Amino acid sequence: MKAARAILALLMLAGCSQPAPQGAADTAAARELRAIEPLKAQYKPVITGFDIKGTTLDVFVDAEAMSEMDAPVEAQMETGALKRWHDAWKSNNAGKHATLHVRLRNYFGEVVFSESAKV
Repeated sequence: MKAARAILALLMLAGCSQPAPQGAADTAAARELRAIEPLKAQYKPVITGFDIKGTTLDVFVDAEAMSEMDAPVEAQMETGALKRWHDAWKSNNAGKHATLHVRLRNYFGEVVFSESAKV
């Protein structure tokens, strides 16, 4: 009988325990990623993915598709990526200052474009 009560008590405690909260940095990175995700839809054949590391946003591009873009559209994509990254980072890091970097990388990880801005 005592063993059954002990097991029941253990099960009740296990049911009450909650998972560890997700880190604030992970949550901020997820918000930042959601903020820049529309670029992927806007430049669908060119932008293939993103990676955020601290103050650096890597935008992975299909270099062949990018070479077929008109120069003004390519410039618009590059400045749009920097602006979105600036706005996303700033909204998640209110009152902080940093130099933000955006790098466009091809399939091999080579940087095809790089720009930075101060917040």
